[in-house]
Amino acid sequence: MSTTGSNLDQAVQVLELRRDGDTYAWEKARRTWAAAEQDARKNLFSSVGIGAHGVTFTIRKSRPLTLHNAFRWRGRFCFLTSIVDGDPGFQVVKAALCDPLDCIKDADRAPQGCRFPGVLTEKYVGHEQLDPHAEVTGDLVLVTPKAVALVPGSWVIAEDRYFLVRVPHELDPFKNEYEIRRREDC
Repeated sequence: MSTTGSNLDQAVQVLELRRDGDTYAWEKARRTWAAAEQDARKNLFSSVGIGAHGVTFTIRKSRPLTLHNAFRWRGRFCFLTSIVDGDPGFQVVKAALCDPLDCIKDADRAPQGCRFPGVLTEKYVGHEQLDPHAEVTGDLVLVTPKAVALVPGSWVIAEDRYFLVRVPHELDPFKNEYEIRRREDC
């Protein structure tokens, strides 16, 4: 996406993860103007989960921006996945359109556990017929800001449901991904 200053007609909030006690939240750090174009292809913001619809922004290169930030555009949360130099003085930012959830970690040990924003994406859904009932296993991926660390074997509440943290993927310098599981009787 090539642009000039006259194309920057979309207001975008630049978000930062902030901590207040045991609560992490995305909060507005500043506003910037961008050219925005929704992508036809999915943005793979998770290395082990299914991608989300993407959007490409072009912004002026003025203040520092990293993949630790996020955007809010047209009321939607945008998980940043790539920042590269564009035309002189501009940056091209790719993002996944996501719906962050209010999550609670270590909910099995402390009902008032740490609260944090997380993004769920689907990994695999299985169905097993057991006599005399059936069970559905939902394997999902929970993507969290890097500041949030979960322990395998612990529990997380997301969407008012309990999930078991199974497999951590923590090598990415900007985010963590956790394979989580929920089993339900049919």
